Amino acid sequence: MKRITILLIALSSSMHSLIAQSESVTRVAPLLLRDTTTYTFPSLGLTPNEFKKSKGSVQVNGFYRFFATYTRQMMPYTLTAAPGDTVLPRSLFIGDDAQLPNLLLNVSGQMPGGSSWGFDVRMFQFLNGSIGPSYGRQVPDSLRPDIQYPLGSVPLGGNLGAMLGMNLYGNFKTNFGTWSTTVGGIQWLAISDMTFASWKGYNRFMLFERNPWDPMGTTVSNRYKQYYDQGSIDQDARWGNRAFQGVVVNGSQLPGNLTCTLMAGKTEQNGGFSQVPNYAYGGRIKKNFKGNSFLSVNSISTRNFTDSLALEQFGLNVITTEFQYEQFGVLLKGELGMGDYFSPQHNEGWGEVMQLKASNVMKGDKPVVELHYFRISPKVVNNNGVYWNTAVREYTVNDIPAGSVGSSSLLLPFGSSVTRVGQMTNNRQGLNLNVQAKVQRLKISAGIGASAEINPAAAVITVGHPVNQFTRSRFWRWNFPANVGPYGRYSDVYRDVYETVKLSDDSAGVVVNKKFFNAAEVQLKYEHDIAGHESYFFALLQANTCSRDLSALPVTNEEAYVRQYASEIEWYFRITPKFMFNAYAGIERTLGNYLTEISEETFRPLNQFGKGFGVGGDIDLGKNTRLYLRHRWYSFEDTSFPLDAFKGRELVVELKAFF
Repeated sequence: MKRITILLIALSSSMHSLIAQSESVTRVAPLLLRDTTTYTFPSLGLTPNEFKKSKGSVQVNGFYRFFATYTRQMMPYTLTAAPGDTVLPRSLFIGDDAQLPNLLLNVSGQMPGGSSWGFDVRMFQFLNGSIGPSYGRQVPDSLRPDIQYPLGSVPLGGNLGAMLGMNLYGNFKTNFGTWSTTVGGIQWLAISDMTFASWKGYNRFMLFERNPWDPMGTTVSNRYKQYYDQGSIDQDARWGNRAFQGVVVNGSQLPGNLTCTLMAGKTEQNGGFSQVPNYAYGGRIKKNFKGNSFLSVNSISTRNFTDSLALEQFGLNVITTEFQYEQFGVLLKGELGMGDYFSPQHNEGWGEVMQLKASNVMKGDKPVVELHYFRISPKVVNNNGVYWNTAVREYTVNDIPAGSVGSSSLLLPFGSSVTRVGQMTNNRQGLNLNVQAKVQRLKISAGIGASAEINPAAAVITVGHPVNQFTRSRFWRWNFPANVGPYGRYSDVYRDVYETVKLSDDSAGVVVNKKFFNAAEVQLKYEHDIAGHESYFFALLQANTCSRDLSALPVTNEEAYVRQYASEIEWYFRITPKFMFNAYAGIERTLGNYLTEISEETFRPLNQFGKGFGVGGDIDLGKNTRLYLRHRWYSFEDTSFPLDAFKGRELVVELKAFF
């Protein structure tokens, strides 16, 4: 009897243990969904057989980009005021110092019900021979990640992270229209020119220097053929848009044939490392009519606080009405509104902002003519729009120089800027005329513009240098310094450098003369087959002047403060289906009169020559993979300011593969 009792007790105990283990197994699946940094799994000794799979889908695509620059400087050139800080005689740089990634992965997923999500993972590879604070952090062996506890360890991938954050997209239909939402990381968005957008211009540019985001096209000649045929090339999502982080709601097919866009979050001017509150909000309500006609109300507002208690603030407001109307072959477009800028140091109230465009509708090969008028008050400051601020010294919450990590200063020219045809600034009004025409195989795109300050502004003029602008911008790496160069006149911005020219025609330090600007551009495009091989010829001619008197045409004598002339030509020739030869030549001339800064060495004003020559090739290495080679010889000299001179050559190698 004792034996039977003992057996029953053992069997009961054994069954209880098995049931307990079975119950623990059923809990494993939900436990695995918990955060492994806060939960320790029990030692069950059992493994679940199967996980439930989502009904959604995940897609991954992107590109790999190897980018290398070898530079040989033939003469020293002073970069900053620091002793001995000059360009290196030789330098080999692997990667892109603008923090554009070597490898970019676009990860997206579709969820049941139609919503989706996506994010970009970017990866850097800095091959400078060492690893330091500027390039990433080293992880000692003692701190290597624990495979059992990975999220709670120091990560090895200091240069691996989400490039633009993670976005969640949602789409749904209601009885009141179709709605879509985007929440999270960086989104590329445009509302209107005067509120939230970036300037597209008139597609008059050169193709020899590739942009990091340029696509490849289906063939080696596709990019140049597209530029000739369509007047533009494929661009990525950033073209014409601004970066925005936050919540964006779009509504379409609304009652009354309305559409809308609402946004709340941060713009490029609201981001950064500041811990004090800052935000932006705005949107658009648009009424669509028959044809291409519409009427809309647009707005943008930003608030930046100077202290953590949110007691002192600065920001801007812009609200506009935009319209488009087509009748009898004439297209009318316009945007009119008001804006203001306020800060602890500035509060001038509201000012006007407007632009009006009239053009004939393109039909076949008939010429298209557009007339453009604009006027932007000096009281309106909005670096989220297509116009620059040249009138108000903007408020900043720290003294970190523009372009450095944590800086709240902007990388835009301040002063009376010499701009391209159609480019706008505040404190200015102007009139532009643009024409597009075709004569057999020759395509012509030309523009001429005249503008004037509304009020006399700062006694400085800022001017760029189109020839060798990309090469010159690579003299300064990893930041965008201002007031650098041998005479402290240059400021480095993204893929460009502009020069500040001081004027002397003020009265006891007070600016009394308005400045008048003239610009003219002509671009020629010609296509011709040579022995059955495509050949494309592009030329861009520019003239820009700034003077004290109103003129319909660029001022070509010493009455102008600054005169600049630039000519650039390119030739692209497909030698084989896998190889496209290209060549470039450019020359630039910049002159100042005796009301500008005078050299203490020669007692003369600006007298600058810039030259650039280059050859290269596009090589098709297979499906979705190309090799781009560019070799440039460049030189610059200011005969009045002897130290402002450089000369050298540069080899750029880019390997790009999409997948």
